[in-house]
Amino acid sequence: MTTLKVTTMNKQQLRALMAVDLRLANPQVTDRYRKKGKTGTALTKKLTNQFVYNTIIFIFIYGMTMFMLDFSKMPGMFTFYVGLFVLLGISQSISSIYNVFFAGKDLASYLPLPFRQKEIFFSKTLIVFLNVIPFTLPLLLLFFFTGWRVGIFIPLAIILALVVFLLVMLLVFMICSLIVFGLTKTKLFKRHKNAVMSGLMAITMIIAVGGILLMNGQNNYAGTGANFDRAPIALFLPLYQIFKTPFSLASGEGWLGLIALLSLFSALLKYQVLPHLSEQLTQVNTTEVNSANSRKNKRIRRTKLVPILDAYNWQLLKEPNLLLQVLSSSIMMPLIFILTFAMNGSQFNFAKLTPKWLGVFFVAGLVFSAMTVNQTSLAGNLISLDRENFEFITSLPISLKRYLQRKFRLGFLLELAINILMLLIAAIAFKLPLVLLVALLAGVAWGTYLMCLHYFQRDYRLRLTNWTSITQLFNRGGGNLALIAMMFSSIIIGAIIITIYSMAIAFSHLAILANSIAAIVVIGGSIWACYHYQKKFWHLFE
Repeated sequence: MTTLKVTTMNKQQLRALMAVDLRLANPQVTDRYRKKGKTGTALTKKLTNQFVYNTIIFIFIYGMTMFMLDFSKMPGMFTFYVGLFVLLGISQSISSIYNVFFAGKDLASYLPLPFRQKEIFFSKTLIVFLNVIPFTLPLLLLFFFTGWRVGIFIPLAIILALVVFLLVMLLVFMICSLIVFGLTKTKLFKRHKNAVMSGLMAITMIIAVGGILLMNGQNNYAGTGANFDRAPIALFLPLYQIFKTPFSLASGEGWLGLIALLSLFSALLKYQVLPHLSEQLTQVNTTEVNSANSRKNKRIRRTKLVPILDAYNWQLLKEPNLLLQVLSSSIMMPLIFILTFAMNGSQFNFAKLTPKWLGVFFVAGLVFSAMTVNQTSLAGNLISLDRENFEFITSLPISLKRYLQRKFRLGFLLELAINILMLLIAAIAFKLPLVLLVALLAGVAWGTYLMCLHYFQRDYRLRLTNWTSITQLFNRGGGNLALIAMMFSSIIIGAIIITIYSMAIAFSHLAILANSIAAIVVIGGSIWACYHYQKKFWHLFE
């Protein structure tokens, strides 16, 4: 009887921890529901439903794009997409695990309470899951469509796809957890925390992008139309066999492989991570506080206010979990999407294009900036990084408009440098003519300015001063599902616009009309955007 009560209490505690973490996952949505009078269980139910609705919409959007491919006859494409989204899941898992477990400031609130380490671990895992699942949902669709095309009964295909998806994601999470928790135990991490985590994310990004390039570089083999395929990746072929021949010996080998790997990594987590979780988290957070205090004790002598504010803004960027997320969401994700689409059409000879394509490449630069500048960008979080200091700065006898302008300039220049660097790499890879490269860079420069302006204003409108984890800032206004939906929408809409524009330019008699329409839309939209943000944002501080 006592055991039953303890088990019930533990389940209640775990549900309570998950309810708290669910609120932390998207603070803006939580505040909105609280203003409507939702509290307690009603609030938790609303937040859960919001996530479910967004997930269904996102699955529908991705499902429309993957429905046309028959993956049951395309083992190469199946394994390619598995590799793509596994790499993306690894990248997001590493940054999310670090943000949730080590960058959060909520551990001190849990320590005095009667929570077991296992419960804290699983509750925080929920936030990681919420952050990673939008980036890997296409994998679930891939599994379902493959099983359905093979002829598996639809309810069974759904269950099979869901089980395999959860097992794969659990395996990715375990591997990433062992990497992050193992790294944080080293003396190198304790001495150079920021540098180590930044280096880890850089290595992860290089491996992910390099893996996509390697997979794209494999030779395609025979096939046309709907059955066009590429060479399969041997590592992921057992997953393909699970859906292609679910009752065969090859399928059984796939299941045994998954179960064996999960058993191995779960044992390592159970005996290497969970027993020392609180001690490790406390030690890392204590080291962080001590290093922060030592930085505060360092006096920087400056005679002018502007250099002091500039140094302060640069100091905000030294937080490693901020740079990790910027690299993974603002750079790696768009880059993977671009490489996936571009390498599939890499046989197109850009070197033969003439200057009549200047307008197309300028618009392409605008579209590119819409993909790379988002809610996780530097410009979209610089104001909230001030925390409570922002209120203090507003009380100083300085121009708040000038302070925000310098902060905006810093975010814009950094975002512009990142975008230009990526485009220069792409231009060299695709041998883009110089005149078209200039048009592309001009488009991305102007597009980056407008997008930074939008997200900078958004940061002010949704600013948080009491956030405990950088993930809370990135999840404002819809979370990662909104981020992926916006990025995917910009890709689809941008591709449609560029395709129509390119087709018009290809016909000489329509080129003048197409360029005129594009010029009117771009100039008119730019004038409206500048006027809008000047009136609705900058004018507030005059």
